[in-house]
Amino acid sequence: MKIALTVGHSILKNGNTTSADGKRYGGCNEYKWCKSFSKQVASALKKNGHTVKKIVCPEKKFTSSKQEKPYKLNQINSGNYDLVIELHLNSAAPSAKGTEVLYTSSAGKKYAKKVQKQLSAVFHDRGIKRRDDLYILNGTKPPAILIETFFCTNKNDYKKAKGVLNRQKLARRIAKGIG
Repeated sequence: MKIALTVGHSILKNGNTTSADGKRYGGCNEYKWCKSFSKQVASALKKNGHTVKKIVCPEKKFTSSKQEKPYKLNQINSGNYDLVIELHLNSAAPSAKGTEVLYTSSAGKKYAKKVQKQLSAVFHDRGIKRRDDLYILNGTKPPAILIETFFCTNKNDYKKAKGVLNRQKLARRIAKGIG
C-alpha cells in the first residue's frame, strides 16, 4: 500500500510552532515529538511492505498555520496514495490522558479501529471519533486517519512515549494496526 505519512503542525517563519506544548506539565512539544516519531512510524510501515512518503511542512517558511493545508493537500491529492496517516498529540488539562484516532470515511474508520486497538494497549482508550471538520480527514482523496497518540500535557502519558525504544514500540503498534 502507498501511504502518505504527515506530521501535524509546523514551525512558522517567526519561530513559533503551531502545535501544543506540554513541557510546562512535564510533557513534550507536539510538533517536535511527532516529527521525530514519524521516522519510526515510516520505518515500521516500510518493514510491513508499504511504500511511505513523509510529508512535513517546511520549517520557518510559512507565516500562518493556514498555509499548512494547501501544502499538504496538494501533495497528497496528486500522489495516488491509498491511505493518509497524520500524527498528532492531544492537549488539554494535565489530568487528561489517553489515545484516540480520528476518521471521516468508512475506510478510515476501519483503519482507525485497528490502530486504536493497538495504541490502547499502552494508553487509556478514548476510542475512535468521526470528525468531519478537519481538512486532513475530509480534504484528501484517499481515506485518512489522524492519530492523537497521547496527551503531550500528561506527564504519565509522555513517560510511556519518551525515548527511542518506546517510540519504536509505538510505531510497530501503528504499523500492526495498518496491516
